[in-house]
Amino acid sequence: MRSRSLTGVLFALYLAVLTWIILFKMQTDWTVLTTGVRTVNLIPFAGALVTNGQANYQEVFLNLVAFVPFGLYLSLLEPRWPARKRLLPGFFTSLAYEVLQYAFALGRSDVTDLLSNTLGVLVGVGLYALLAKRLKEKTRPVLNAAALVCTVLALGFLGVLVGANR
Repeated sequence: MRSRSLTGVLFALYLAVLTWIILFKMQTDWTVLTTGVRTVNLIPFAGALVTNGQANYQEVFLNLVAFVPFGLYLSLLEPRWPARKRLLPGFFTSLAYEVLQYAFALGRSDVTDLLSNTLGVLVGVGLYALLAKRLKEKTRPVLNAAALVCTVLALGFLGVLVGANR
C-alpha cells in the first residue's frame, strides 16, 4: 500500500510540473502570461510546427517524451485496466491543456500536441508492459525508485532554472 501511495504522490507532482510547463511555460513572472496568445491549429503537423517554412519536429518529440511518465504512472496505479482504458485519461488531460490554453489565451492550441502527447502516453503504457513482463512483482518498486530519482533531479533542475532566472 505504501508503494501505491508513493506512486500517487509522484504522479501528482508530475502533473503539477507538467501543468506549469504546458500552461504557464515555466514562468515565475506571471505578468508575462498576460500577452494573450490565442490560436487553434486543427491540421496535424502544420501551423505551429512550421518555423521559417520548415517543419520543426523537436516540439513533437518533446511533447511525446513529456507524456511518457503519464502512461507509466497510470499503468502503475491501474495495472489491470486494458491499455486503451489507460490511454483515455492521457488523451483527455492533453485535450484539457489545449482547451485551457485557448480559453485563457495561454498559448497555441494545436492538434499536433494532442496527438504527440497521446502517443507519449501510449509509449509509457507500452514501456510499462515490457517492464512488467521482465520484472514481474518488482515492477512497482523499481519504477517508483526510478521515478523518485527522476523527480528529485527534475525538481532540482527546475529549482536551478527558477533561481537563475530571478
